[in-house]
Amino acid sequence: MERFRRQSIDPASLPQHVVEKWSYSVLNEGFVPFPKKLVRCLCRLFSDTDSLKELAVLLAIVDFKRPNLTRLPSQAYLSFLAGLTEDEFTETLGHLQRKGYVHIEGDPDNLNISLNGLLQAIDREAK
Repeated sequence: MERFRRQSIDPASLPQHVVEKWSYSVLNEGFVPFPKKLVRCLCRLFSDTDSLKELAVLLAIVDFKRPNLTRLPSQAYLSFLAGLTEDEFTETLGHLQRKGYVHIEGDPDNLNISLNGLLQAIDREAK
């Protein structure tokens, strides 16, 4: 049995421009914004064998980020969001750190993950 539950939202509560792009069944767990600059340079930034896992990890981190967080995410929860085992998540997060895309502080129960390296790489590659 999973430790976490997938959220369920009413897609009708989302902005209409989001609903126009995706089906209600795809949106019933929410959505993560994806910048056009990243779309443009995605293949250059993520060309490794495990690039889809890297993208899943990054989008899970982005999904958790919001203003005024009352607590930091755990590794277990972020791996759940990414659809990966904790071992896969940890290994992939390590790849992203070695690439310089993320900076990690804290422990597995309270991860503070900066994406500044990725943001700089997007700006650099999208020119």
